Amino acid sequence: MDQREELVENYKKLQSFFEKSLTFYNLDFFNKSRNFRVYNLFFVVPLFISYALNIRNVLITKDEVIPLVYFFNFAWFIVHFAAITRLFTFIFNKKEFLGLLEDFEELHVKQYSHLIAQIQMKNYGEIYKMTVALMIGFAIAFWITEFVALAYLFTLPGIDFPMIYNIPIMLDMPRVYYISNMIIDFYFYFLLLTILTLGDLFVIFFGLYFRCELKTLAEIIEIYLDDSEIVDREKDLLKEIFEKHLQILNMLRILENVYRQLSFYQFLYNFFICFCLFYGTLVQDKIDGTIYLMVCVAVAELFALCLFGETLVANTEQLGVSIYLTKWYEMSLSEQKNLLYIMRIAQKPIGIKAAGLIDVNFFTFVEAMKGAVSYCAILYALTQ
Repeated sequence: MDQREELVENYKKLQSFFEKSLTFYNLDFFNKSRNFRVYNLFFVVPLFISYALNIRNVLITKDEVIPLVYFFNFAWFIVHFAAITRLFTFIFNKKEFLGLLEDFEELHVKQYSHLIAQIQMKNYGEIYKMTVALMIGFAIAFWITEFVALAYLFTLPGIDFPMIYNIPIMLDMPRVYYISNMIIDFYFYFLLLTILTLGDLFVIFFGLYFRCELKTLAEIIEIYLDDSEIVDREKDLLKEIFEKHLQILNMLRILENVYRQLSFYQFLYNFFICFCLFYGTLVQDKIDGTIYLMVCVAVAELFALCLFGETLVANTEQLGVSIYLTKWYEMSLSEQKNLLYIMRIAQKPIGIKAAGLIDVNFFTFVEAMKGAVSYCAILYALTQ
């Protein structure tokens, strides 16, 4: 197996993982149709049941002597909202997700000239290792943090054991009551965390692979179009660059449509989760590393989304700069016109806009953190 075939096989492993995950949450293992069906909501119903039970916990603990109990329950209420919005995104945008995965496969398989393939294979090898490492590292850190947080929650007064909910079934049979609660609670907890994890893994995957494609284009332009001899020798090089650029831009537009609403909701619930956890650090009875670990994960999740948006904008802008820095003035008039067309497209950065209004970037991340800290300080001043 040569290097190209190995890279294609590596990508197909990632593609298979995400396709099976989407198929699982859409219950399409035996029906490969991509159309929405009622049974696609199978996982949504337990989440709504869990949501209702969580609302009950929030209402019961709103007058709790220890405010931290209430804010933990309220944060869990927001986490449920996050899981439900992501699951609906998987269900109703399954075609778009699968289409993007297939488009990336096409970019891997498509036969380009030797000059483009050389840079492409180098970047594909690097990005595959980075993607796998980040996905595994994030998933492990996220699950460990959530289970540590759950263990910490048990130590707080006002929390019914077992686990998250006290489900009133088989009250006259203590052993059955305990076992049934544990099974149901664990199922809710596991389902919710897997949906959240998959949503974040998609962000990591798309962010890194779109960055790889845009970086590849920029390197090709900087290295090869800067050499007039290569331009004269490789007559189809500019055409391949132009076609690859248009395909990536089309994929970015699809991605922006998919994440338009989801990114807005993610901003909202990450903002409120950070607000609750920041407040929890102020009202805790003693310094505990668990709550600070939860703060780090919540902030990191919002930062990853903003990094995703910032990366897309920065790399699309870099294409125009790369073209300008080439020896375009030594090219023929027709080639200069083609480069000018690519540059005009690249001058309009493509990123993610939450709800079509808010740019998802580092500036928005800083503003969200400032807002969470400010409102937390105001609430603490009013309640103490």
